[in-house]
This record gives sequence, structure tokens and C-alpha cells, in this order.
Amino acid sequence: MEHYLQEEQPLDFDDFANQLLEQGAEQSPSHLHGGICGVLCGGGARDAEYCLAAVAQALHMEIHGELAGSCLRLAAISIQALQDEEFDFHPFLPDDEEDMEVRVVAMSDWCSAFLSGYAMSITTPESGALAEESSEILKDISAIANAAVDTEDDDVEPDEEESENHYFDLTEYLRFATLNLFMDLLDKEESAGQ
Repeated sequence: MEHYLQEEQPLDFDDFANQLLEQGAEQSPSHLHGGICGVLCGGGARDAEYCLAAVAQALHMEIHGELAGSCLRLAAISIQALQDEEFDFHPFLPDDEEDMEVRVVAMSDWCSAFLSGYAMSITTPESGALAEESSEILKDISAIANAAVDTEDDDVEPDEEESENHYFDLTEYLRFATLNLFMDLLDKEESAGQ
């Protein structure tokens, strides 16, 4: 995993999006990252190559070439972030400079792909029953997957600050919800090992 993390530059969202477009993929970087995190939280092997294969299957994608290298790096960074003691995990979403609608769509994509990746990994026989808190978190992620910006009432100017605050709250919720699901998985693995 180390060699995917050695590059000095962090992954750039726009560069990643361009790689996807060049390969003819309709998915966004957020969609891929959500799928990777879902695989990891559902109990998939904490291995970048495994994540790439599982996500490609869960999201019905063919990933090759330069994009495969970026995906492997994204998976390795995600594994490291989820295991970080400082809780340095964040969903891979567009920059705050992007329009709110673009960011909300990306967040929704992240959530739907997370659920696909999670469902693929959780179906292993050793998965066992979900903790009640984990079940509630998955319901919340499912609700966020249906998030959209309300553009129907053109007469009412949206409150930009309020929208930003709601968006921030949702992304922070996703951040900690993902960490909680991952820690629940680690607890389950520890209990099974005893």
C-alpha cells in the first residue's frame, strides 16, 4: 500500500474527474470513493487491489490504465484514513468553490455508491447481524443519497449561508458515520478473533 501514498501531491478531484471522462466513465470521483469506503466498512479486505476489484464489480465499471493507478491510490489513502487514530477521514467531494448543486449531487453519488460497496461486502457469511447504530447510520446514508437542491421555487432566493451550513453538517455527519461503521466492523472482527 505504501507506494500509492508516497507521491507528494494529494489526489486532485478535478484531475480524477478528467481521468474518468477520458475513460468514458460516467461516475464521479465521489462515486468511486463512496464505493471504496462502502467495501471497507462492509468488511472487504483492507487492500487497495481488492478494493479496486470489488468497487469495479459493485459499480459495474471497467477500470484500467492511469485511472486504475489513481483508484488504487485513492483506495490506499482511504484505508489509511479510516485506520488513522486522528480520525483524518473525509469523503472525497468537490471543492467548496463549486456550485452547491454540484456538491450536493456529488454527496448523493458518494452515498449511493457507499451503499452498493457496503452491500457487496456485507453479504459474506462471517458478516453477522448489524449493530442497531450501524443499521440507523445506513438508513441515514440512504436518505442522504436522495438529497437534492430545491430549485422549484424561483421566487425565493436561497439562503447561501444556511445552505452552506446544512451541507457542512451533512458532510461532517457522513465523515463520522463512516468512521463509526468502520470501528463497529473492527470491534466485530476483534470479538470474532477472541
